[in-house]
Amino acid sequence: MSVGARSNLVVVLLCLSSAGCFVTQKDHEAVAARAEQAEKEAAAARADVTTLRADLEATRQRLDNALRANADSSTETMSTKQRLNDLAGRVDEANHGVEELRRDVAASRTEIYARIDDLKRAQQATPVPAPPPVAVPQDKATHFKQLEEAHAKKDWGTVRALAPEYVNRYPTDDKADEALFYAGDADLTDGRPSSALGNFNRLLKLFPRSNVLDRTLYGMGEAYMTMHDCANAKLAYEACERRFSKEKVGADSRAKLQVIAKNAPGTCAPQ
Repeated sequence: MSVGARSNLVVVLLCLSSAGCFVTQKDHEAVAARAEQAEKEAAAARADVTTLRADLEATRQRLDNALRANADSSTETMSTKQRLNDLAGRVDEANHGVEELRRDVAASRTEIYARIDDLKRAQQATPVPAPPPVAVPQDKATHFKQLEEAHAKKDWGTVRALAPEYVNRYPTDDKADEALFYAGDADLTDGRPSSALGNFNRLLKLFPRSNVLDRTLYGMGEAYMTMHDCANAKLAYEACERRFSKEKVGADSRAKLQVIAKNAPGTCAPQ
């Protein structure tokens, strides 16, 4: 090989060697750049993961706090409802006790008013000798006739002696209910409302279809009014007005109901 040829070969080899070195360096730089970029992206991803993990932990903490608060609130709500139920039960018991006490007081007041009325009459009455005993006729017709006459004369003592005895002797007689009415009316007119109510109630019990039912119901209203017991008087007047609305006694009952509704001072006892 000539010297010129040898020189050319050396030049070619040097060129090839230089080219190979250049390509290898370039590839290395590219790979390094990509690796650096990947490292940056990985760091950013790790930072994002750290941030997300922190957010997740904070969210979990808030959720736990909310759940605990809700549990506490639910417990407190149940406890409050239980206390309210207990309190409502106690209030119902108290109201029931008050209602019973109110009825007892009303009954006691009615009895007191009746006794006061009796005392007033006893103080105002002048002493009189006791009337002679009333002789009760043995004949039924005569017995009832004397009872009617005594009632017409307002001889209340005789009425009280004859009427109960007539009912005892002839309990199934057609006029036994009238005898009881005479007894009640005598007591009512004579200022004995409690005794009058006793006779009227006995009449209602024994003779619910009595032909003197209208006057009996009205008389009961009057007896209760005398004792200032407007609640029971109203019941009696309403029953009378309802069953005998087209009769005079029904109109009289309506008038009494208006008096009760107005409740002027001294009409009704305080409830």
